[in-house]
Amino acid sequence: MNVFDSLGARQQPETETNQIAVDWKGDPLYKGDTVYTTELGLVHEDQIIDYVNENYRKINIGGI
Repeated sequence: MNVFDSLGARQQPETETNQIAVDWKGDPLYKGDTVYTTELGLVHEDQIIDYVNENYRKINIGGI
């Protein structure tokens, strides 16, 4: 199979990756990614809201 299509777009991912770590869910992290360090591991900046929603409880203290 040709790696590139007729327009020159890569059809398969490169076999060698620049992955340098994994995040709290086991997803790859690459050089240049911005991450937060947490008790469960590294969290990519794009996933911080998901991390908080999955690991912390939300309460409303305004109605006490």
